[in-house]
Amino acid sequence: MPALGVFARPPRPGRVKTRLIPDLGAATATEIYRFCLSHTLQIAADSGLEFSLFLSEAGEHPLFEGLPTRLQQGADLGARMAQALSILCRESNAGGLVIGSDCLDLDAAYLRRAAAALAEHDLVLAPAVDGGYALIGCRQPAPALFTDIEWGSDRVLATTLARAEALDLRVCQLASVRDVDRLADVEHYPELRRLLTPR
Repeated sequence: MPALGVFARPPRPGRVKTRLIPDLGAATATEIYRFCLSHTLQIAADSGLEFSLFLSEAGEHPLFEGLPTRLQQGADLGARMAQALSILCRESNAGGLVIGSDCLDLDAAYLRRAAAALAEHDLVLAPAVDGGYALIGCRQPAPALFTDIEWGSDRVLATTLARAEALDLRVCQLASVRDVDRLADVEHYPELRRLLTPR
């Protein structure tokens, strides 16, 4: 089975979900991130895949206890994902998967479907409704998929697919999902609306 990497941050106020802070304040944004992170770690454990955390910065937290952790390496998000997938592909000849920690639409069955897709495809993607993706998996490292990408834009998925076509990769796109990045995303989920408090 492919190895799974979870990109995460220690849930520190002011350091996570910064796009939510102007609307909700740092404390509530952190609570939302902590909820999403807990969900992500639970589905990773339930998936049956071997997984490890790739942290953006050093830091301990009770949610991380007992989990293998590494620090992300690279100048931008693309370089960090490319490096993580290179490590994961070395650890499993079935390939590697990388997910973030802010997508409540992902569940353990979805992760297993992504893992299974790599048996027949070179690349698997979970398209996000904002034009990005919430999961990427590769049979073999493919650094060209991660260079010169306008991360955070609505062109990330389209650019990645164009790169994959140029590389003649067999691509599997799974069902679209939603990341929790903005207030409209928070309001989409009743479980997150319950965390909202006045700033």
